[in-house]
Amino acid sequence: MAAPLILNVDDYDPGRYARTKILRQAGFEVREAASGTEALQLLAIQPDIVLLDINLPDVDGFEVCRRIKADPSTAGIFVLHLSASNIRDTDRVIGLNNGADSYLTEPIAPEVLVATVRALLRARGAEEALRRSNRGLREMSDLLSHDIRESLRGITVYTELLERSVADRLSAQEQEFLGHTLSCARKMGALIEGVLAYSRTVHGMAESVDVSATESVQSALVELDLMIRESGARIEVGPLPTVRANPTALTRVFSNLLSNGIKYRGTSAPVISIKAERAGNTCTFTIRDNGIGLAPEDHQKIFEPFKRLHGKDAAGVGLGLALCQRIIEAHGGSIWVESEIGKGSSFSFTIPAASGAPSSAAGSNAGAGVTGQA
Repeated sequence: MAAPLILNVDDYDPGRYARTKILRQAGFEVREAASGTEALQLLAIQPDIVLLDINLPDVDGFEVCRRIKADPSTAGIFVLHLSASNIRDTDRVIGLNNGADSYLTEPIAPEVLVATVRALLRARGAEEALRRSNRGLREMSDLLSHDIRESLRGITVYTELLERSVADRLSAQEQEFLGHTLSCARKMGALIEGVLAYSRTVHGMAESVDVSATESVQSALVELDLMIRESGARIEVGPLPTVRANPTALTRVFSNLLSNGIKYRGTSAPVISIKAERAGNTCTFTIRDNGIGLAPEDHQKIFEPFKRLHGKDAAGVGLGLALCQRIIEAHGGSIWVESEIGKGSSFSFTIPAASGAPSSAAGSNAGAGVTGQA
């Protein structure tokens, strides 16, 4: 079994040499870099851990770490910051918040350095084992779901054919039994599709990019066009910012929240507004509806998978809001609801803003066309 590979990055030759000697004596393979640029080039060797000094002559360690974590091909490499000058608590906070997995200040006892590297390697090993396990479970669930879906499709199709061919010869009770069979098969199909969508969206999100929230909302409106038309819903969209997110996942969040506002409407036609505010590096979106609302004790329950608070007759399988929560949390944000029975609901979520993006984008009254008001 190959020894773990450590990339030792430090522009101070004596310190780098001493650290390399300690690590090699402990059984690790070590490569060296004397600058941030050289370190980024050597990432091609896929080290297990990068020991990264903060003060480098070209690109500082904080920026090198950010680039490592921002690239999907290197994001899994563990980074251990080392510094003899950036020793304040605020420096540690900056380093760790920037993506570093640990932060040590010099002088560092050799046994502490080796123990810290070994601890990070254990964490990396556990993370990789969990990733392999999850990948295996996903492959198995995909295989099983394919077979179940095909069998269920056969049950549904042949039951429908049977209903058409013999319905006029069945008693009222027998027709009722056949209708229940079809209803159960269709609900099971919807459940399977919902679970697959949940799993694929959560585990299949690609790298986040700068994406216009206005375009994501427009994509969701196209997706929900028939539902909007049939319900007579009016969707009011304010100016929305550009954010850092996975475009497909963000559209799914807007689609689920909008469809909830339409689905759980009151006696009046749905009116749903989408607004956003940017504060620093965070954007907060609010989707407000005039629907039936929720009791305070249900505000947390609705984000649990398969939790359906409006009875079995309500459409859906209870995964929409759980999926929204998983997506938003995967982006480092949070989602919550404010609501009262009979007074509608207001769903809010936070998500990172695109760096250097303008604070807003045009988008007022988007969706008015679906109500016939051009």
